[in-house]
Amino acid sequence: MQEFLKDKKIKCSVFILLVIVSVFTITKIINEVKSSQYIGRDYQYSNTISVSGAGEVTAVSDIATLSVNLTKDGATAKEAQNLLNESITKTLSYLKEQGIEDKDIKSEYGGLNPKYESAGCYYYPCPVKEPKIIGYTASQSISIKVREVDNASIIKTGLAAVGVTDISGPTFSIDDEEGFKASARALAIEDAKSKAKVLAKDLGVKLGDIVSFTEEGDRAYPMYAKASMAESMDASGPSIPTLPKGENKINSSVTITYTIR
Repeated sequence: MQEFLKDKKIKCSVFILLVIVSVFTITKIINEVKSSQYIGRDYQYSNTISVSGAGEVTAVSDIATLSVNLTKDGATAKEAQNLLNESITKTLSYLKEQGIEDKDIKSEYGGLNPKYESAGCYYYPCPVKEPKIIGYTASQSISIKVREVDNASIIKTGLAAVGVTDISGPTFSIDDEEGFKASARALAIEDAKSKAKVLAKDLGVKLGDIVSFTEEGDRAYPMYAKASMAESMDASGPSIPTLPKGENKINSSVTITYTIR
């Protein structure tokens, strides 16, 4: 009886082992068949053509930007800051009188720094001294957008009249540059599509789906104009020149790839 049970157990173990081996073998064969479907795909020839197109739009600058830097010195930090605050108030009041909106006035950076006594040294080695603070300098930089670009020179002159001596600009730019970029891109796409139709006709094929699209460029090239003379606010004084706004050429270059059939 024991021999019979032992023999039965051996047969069951062998059967289970055979089942496991069979399942493993079948799974491996299935995976190999699946993977064989991808062999050589990277090297298959793809029937496509690529064409490039270019688009260009011209935009007149409609924003003039002035940058001013206000600095005031004082014996104490409080004195320097108070003097700076007075200068800022005068500047902002003048800009408001000229119709410049708050959204077009931006504080760029500011600071309050100590001024140290210059350590004169006429022989070597120089004696080591603790730096002595002799005052403070308060500063504030402001960026101003002038939307009436022809008034940029007038506003710059007016700022100088209220005590602003460090003024940079104006620099001219386009407020809605993204809109012009989109227009240039649309022209470039139409150019590429037209070329693709002609090329497909010459090759005797038909265009299929677009499988890829790339864009380059988005560069704006300024084109300057001549300055004209505007009338001065003070008839007795010299006339204030109207600075040239110039034009900006915005280019877009695209490449479109089609399948062909």
